[in-house]
Amino acid sequence: MHNHEGDDTLFEVFKQLGIDFSKSREVNFYFVFPTQDDAQGAMEDLSKIDFESEVFRYEAPWWKRLFVKPSWCVSTTREMALEETEVKRLTTAFTSIASRHRGEYDGWEANVAEDNIDASSIDS
Repeated sequence: MHNHEGDDTLFEVFKQLGIDFSKSREVNFYFVFPTQDDAQGAMEDLSKIDFESEVFRYEAPWWKRLFVKPSWCVSTTREMALEETEVKRLTTAFTSIASRHRGEYDGWEANVAEDNIDASSIDS
């Protein structure tokens, strides 16, 4: 079972902001892999569960390139409501997919730009 601490933290912030979880919105999910082949393998697994994704190479800043190899990133987007149980189910599934391909599931973000946000309501 995956630790859902990141999910819980983001949901708590969204609750404080008064985000409507029932509203369908764009949700982006991210993965990081050591090689392009690993990223491609994860993309194949994602397509089996009806997620279209894209892969791109992340280059370290010029001053780190002698010490850090480039990473391969995969992102996928789905239009969906922020149903907490479903997001956590996806987090568990995505963590498993990333593990099978020597990578990491790097979390998710949701487009809340159209919501009426009052940032002063966030507890520090």
